Amino acid sequence: MEDPGPPKAGFERLAYADLSELTYDAIRRRILARELGTGEQIPVDRVATELGVSRTPVIDALKRLAAEGLVEIKARRGCFVRELSATDIREIFEVREAIELFAIRYMIRKGLHHDVVPHLEEAQAEMVRCMKGDVYTDYDRFIAWDQAFHQRIADGAGNSRFSEAYRNLHVHLHIIRSHNFDVLRSPTGVTADHHAIIEAIRAGDAPAAEQAACLHLTLVRDKMMANLEQDKGQDRR
Repeated sequence: MEDPGPPKAGFERLAYADLSELTYDAIRRRILARELGTGEQIPVDRVATELGVSRTPVIDALKRLAAEGLVEIKARRGCFVRELSATDIREIFEVREAIELFAIRYMIRKGLHHDVVPHLEEAQAEMVRCMKGDVYTDYDRFIAWDQAFHQRIADGAGNSRFSEAYRNLHVHLHIIRSHNFDVLRSPTGVTADHHAIIEAIRAGDAPAAEQAACLHLTLVRDKMMANLEQDKGQDRR
């Protein structure tokens, strides 16, 4: 008889913590992939059935998403994908500006800006690959690298809490872009803004870099606000 060899290892039973994490990832992914629209209810029982889990990990996941600001739990009504208001947009951009401008001042004062510039140039080059002339050829990838560009500036502060706070803001901005808005600015406009930021940081000119970053954020914020006013926060899918 042929030797079957050593017994094969079986599947490990998912721990409760693993199940909760997987449930959280599944719901979050659907929100970010636009499969759940802003204002849409997330039925606990249906989600539990589709994922093959009990209600408990779904409820835990929704509480976690609520703490992150992605969903809203309304008493006696249920859980809904959160709709962002004009106040939300204004506050998000105020935090973005505070973190980015602080990071720019810090990195230049500490002489760290020379290490940051290559990362900004890499993000900029990848964004250029996602456009042809003044037309986006891969908008989602362009936005991903745009986020990487700004995250690298935020990381320049050398403060892990700032970096994490800024990363969480990108999630909300993704929700705004995904559900409520058309393209905010032309690709050449965005890359021109970024070029001005890069050159000022390269030169170690903190006031110029702050001014360029502030102008860029203001233009994007104002366009988002105008679109929100026009659309009245309705899903445009």
